Amino acid sequence: MGEILAAAGYALDSREVFRGEPLPADLGAADLLVVMGGPMGVADLHRPTMPWLAAEVALLRERLARGWPNLGVCLGMQLMAHAAGAKVAPMKDAAGACVREVGWGRLDFHGTDTVTRGLPASIEVLHWHGDACELPPGATLLASTKVCPVQMFRLGCSVGMQFHPEVDGPMAALWAEEDADFVRAANGPGGVATLQAGSVVAAARSLAHRRRLLTQVVEAVTA
Repeated sequence: MGEILAAAGYALDSREVFRGEPLPADLGAADLLVVMGGPMGVADLHRPTMPWLAAEVALLRERLARGWPNLGVCLGMQLMAHAAGAKVAPMKDAAGACVREVGWGRLDFHGTDTVTRGLPASIEVLHWHGDACELPPGATLLASTKVCPVQMFRLGCSVGMQFHPEVDGPMAALWAEEDADFVRAANGPGGVATLQAGSVVAAARSLAHRRRLLTQVVEAVTA
């Protein structure tokens, strides 16, 4: 992701707000706010131990209202959707049990958009979530999966992506180790080993499509 942003002419300023680093206070229309993922969710917005979540939502809400560009990935997309007035909640099956989407899998595109031009109707990406959002008012749906109808949307010059196009094989394998309980809850007792064993090949197989998508997303939000 950083390489693609740098190639688009951005000077990168990374903030680990969960460690207490402040949000940037001087962002304008020429800046792109990128909000990445994390294990927390919109349900944690009012936790006193996570004050950065509400601050991120406030910043996103202001920038969306001004029509300034933003990119949200996973949690970042959910916070963007919430800021835009959409519901975010845990995914449930027909019986009311929690559903988690974890691992390399199919992503289906919808319609035609500059974000997805030149890509096949479906590509392979890394999924890692248990919450999902509804489509924000005024947004265009760009992608879905079988269990998650809103996987990518475009709202003005902002784009949200529920999946992780930026993650490579070694990073996915590391996440499987660090978030093992979540992986097992999604994919069963052997889920961690299966994900680790297949991540390098899956990442290499999907790299060209994921890179093209990310490049076109950055181009679209900064056009």
